[in-house]
Amino acid sequence: MTGRRAVLDETLVALRQSADRLGATHRAVARSFPLTTVRLTALPQPAQERLDAYAIRYARCQDLLFPAMRALARAQLEPKADGSFLELHGLMQKQGIVTSTADWERQRVLRNAVGHQYPDPDSITDILNGIHAATPEVLGVVQRLREAAARLAGDAGLGTESE
Repeated sequence: MTGRRAVLDETLVALRQSADRLGATHRAVARSFPLTTVRLTALPQPAQERLDAYAIRYARCQDLLFPAMRALARAQLEPKADGSFLELHGLMQKQGIVTSTADWERQRVLRNAVGHQYPDPDSITDILNGIHAATPEVLGVVQRLREAAARLAGDAGLGTESE
């Protein structure tokens, strides 16, 4: 395996693990959505902690997407692999891995919101509802990245081996 493919594989293993955890939590909290401020504040502490974990898992998975895109582009020997974000995003968009830049920005805004303290239950509710809506999109990007890497390697197992 070349160095670029090894980096891609390592990146995809971390991304897959993060996506698996996010997907499991997404399914586990699905009945809580759509979330209202009244429902949020009435939830028992363990359920609120589960929603906190959901937000953190979303942020982690979304954080890993950009390094995975760059690693894929480098493994593909794409000249734009080390270019600007917009160049790399455009390349991934042409390959059908990501959708619009506006979708990416919306996902990043949610990711960034997780890192800030919002004591206002209305803000927390809005963020969690946004994360719930964006999670399937993020998981779709993960899947398309893995499929592209598998095509590149000619081996459906790339990025799917166990820890």
